Amino acid sequence: MVNISKLQDSYFRIKKFINNTPILTSDRMNNEFGGFFYLKNEVDQVTGSFKIRGALSALSNLKDKNVCGVVAYSSGNHAQGVSKAAQIFDMHAIIVMPEDAPQNKIDKTIANGAEVVLYKRHIESREEIAKKIADDKQYPLVKPFDNVDIIAGQGSFGLEACEYFIQNNIFPDIVLSCTSGGGLVAGTSIAFKHYFPDVQIYPVEPLTCNDTEISLKNKTRTRLKTHQNTICDALEVEIPGEITFPINLENCTAGISVTDEEVCKAMKYLYDEFQVKAEPSGCVSLAAVLSNKINVKGKHVLITISGGNVDKHDFSKYLKLAKD
Repeated sequence: MVNISKLQDSYFRIKKFINNTPILTSDRMNNEFGGFFYLKNEVDQVTGSFKIRGALSALSNLKDKNVCGVVAYSSGNHAQGVSKAAQIFDMHAIIVMPEDAPQNKIDKTIANGAEVVLYKRHIESREEIAKKIADDKQYPLVKPFDNVDIIAGQGSFGLEACEYFIQNNIFPDIVLSCTSGGGLVAGTSIAFKHYFPDVQIYPVEPLTCNDTEISLKNKTRTRLKTHQNTICDALEVEIPGEITFPINLENCTAGISVTDEEVCKAMKYLYDEFQVKAEPSGCVSLAAVLSNKINVKGKHVLITISGGNVDKHDFSKYLKLAKD
């Protein structure tokens, strides 16, 4: 249902609203870890994460159908993406968010003009709450990853990265993608497999929320049996998406998981070396390299830095944990 043409059509619709985010390199990192690393920095994206890409893709199509409002659920980055896209297209947005979501993410969603409905994470069902609101309001429900327009929009990240490699005559060996429900890695994988069929693509997750890693091993969608907290709040899902997983099963080599401690160290490394303040969820791909979870010797590696929505207090706390 999602192919390279759909990615290109989506990118054509949304590119005037987004930033073609920079790719960062470091001789120090290349020498230290023995590869060639390219960090695509979505901290510099509108709303501070890649999620605006998919949100604009989905809402631009809905606006063309004269839809006046949408409902979404999110721990924060999809919330900000949908709320900003709704603001751009003059649509009403109702966002269901966990009451323990980072306050800066809630505040930014409200600042974009959205109506926020809070729920108790792991006690109440955000899907059921959002579905009821959508039914009552007769608004479409814009899911965070299981939506073909969302996947196509996230694929613009991959299109931009592929364009960089093509222009610089570089053949990437590995793509590392931060992963929750799988929308970003699905869209990115479609782009990379089109232009670089031999590239190996790895979804990266927190060790306590590694449903994609487990599902890829089992070759079927597998729900996590137990839940454990992680500082990577944007990556807390229990099972991969129905639409995203078949794409990732076809295109991805295997899953990788990292600990919260490894994520904190990646946040510190990213800040010290690149002066980039990323949120924990945005650093799992970098953590996979720094903690030697994959052989990168002599390889050209794209590392996804997926977002930077972290408040100052939490950022300082995580950097302190990296030192301890």
